[in-house]
Amino acid sequence: MNIADLIKQNNKLRSQLNEDNKKYYEELLVAYRMKNTTKKESELEIQLLEILQDLILYQKQGKSFTDVFGNDINKLSSSIIAELPKENKMKILRFYLVYLLIFIIISLVPSVFTRTIEPITIMFFISLSLGSAVCSYLLIYKKTEKNKWFKHISSLIILWISFSLIPILIELKMIPEHFSHKVSVSTNFLYFFGIFSALSCIYIFLTFKKYYSKKI
Repeated sequence: MNIADLIKQNNKLRSQLNEDNKKYYEELLVAYRMKNTTKKESELEIQLLEILQDLILYQKQGKSFTDVFGNDINKLSSSIIAELPKENKMKILRFYLVYLLIFIIISLVPSVFTRTIEPITIMFFISLSLGSAVCSYLLIYKKTEKNKWFKHISSLIILWISFSLIPILIELKMIPEHFSHKVSVSTNFLYFFGIFSALSCIYIFLTFKKYYSKKI
């Protein structure tokens, strides 16, 4: 069974819950998946499925979600996630790269059709890529259990700066105005974008296939 199978089975079994239990369980499910950034996803989905199976059994005994698990979804999800094993660092890094590639491709598609691009756009991508690289290093490879919150807050600040730096510099008029003017893109750019997009799509497909079709 792989992750996709676990999610499919979860969706199927959820239909057996009554309205109240389903509401609480789906809140837990959302909280789980939103909070999970570094934990092993397969273990997370197994845990979610086990909770669902237990809840169905308790429901048959006339018990509700709150009777068994309480009503503090945030506390429950945090305590269970804390016990899960951490995800492989390389996998996390690969998915960060996947989302960055998707963002870059979507953002550059209009330039392909208009045959124009603003140099400032390229600067923005460079800034965002550097910021993402630093955040990935801090969150994945920096081994500091002591100042964990400081590490996360620092990463968010760095990501915000990398995302906002260029717009702020434009607002402060610290970037020459001609960088904001659209320039025509050459045929070479279109070829490069086509090759880049094709390779990125292959990488994205193989990444999802590797991790979501993998047997557990």
